[in-house]
Amino acid sequence: MPKRNRTKITGPITVFLTTTLIDWQPLFSNKNILDKVERQLFQLFPCKADALMGYVLMPSHVHLIVGFKCGGIQMCEFMRTFKSLTARFLFPERGSIWMEGFDDFIIRTDEQFAIKLNYIHDNPVRNNLVKLASDWKWSSVRLWLNDEPNPSLTKSWDWLD
Repeated sequence: MPKRNRTKITGPITVFLTTTLIDWQPLFSNKNILDKVERQLFQLFPCKADALMGYVLMPSHVHLIVGFKCGGIQMCEFMRTFKSLTARFLFPERGSIWMEGFDDFIIRTDEQFAIKLNYIHDNPVRNNLVKLASDWKWSSVRLWLNDEPNPSLTKSWDWLD
């Protein structure tokens, strides 16, 4: 498989990221596990990334919209840290729980941002986990729909300053 050359991406970027558990195992089906994964994610900001603008934690995968001032190197370090921490602290007996690598899509327009954010928030509904997106606790949907505050999330582009 060819290298993606993510480390050559420089400057500020907003990225839609997806990472998946090995064989799509639903290791995150338990509410306690989802709470712990969410805490791990929030603890990475602002030390490993500059902005968490959207997320959803699913039983077998995670979708994120994240801002990085330092581009691809920072993005790769963030994903490596997130996957390592969740595997070591939540499933130490299993070793690796994540598929190798991750998928990324650099968001360049407001329209792309809206499409990806809606995709993230609708994921639990499409997967028949809830009837309404706002019923899924492990998502940024309530911040965006109801302005429910969360110090780990931002709707602002101030992080670019």
